[in-house]
Amino acid sequence: MEATTQRRETRPNYQEYDVIPIPEDIPELGVKKGEEGVVENLSLSRDTVVASVRVYHSTRQSKGMVDMRIKPGEEVVSFRAGT
Repeated sequence: MEATTQRRETRPNYQEYDVIPIPEDIPELGVKKGEEGVVENLSLSRDTVVASVRVYHSTRQSKGMVDMRIKPGEEVVSFRAGT
């Protein structure tokens, strides 16, 4: 009998500097669902991947940072203005 091993894929679909859509409206930052930001950091805790994403105005000024879970599922965890 052959032993089969099942490997769980924990690698995120994104990496730093990728452009990623924000999954929900954040009125406090003036961010609309689907607006894109740039991944600045990824962190892994067990099977959860959280991305820190910077969102910009059209003038290239930062609207703020959005921390969002990207695996499993996509959801905003927290956000902060400016910086």
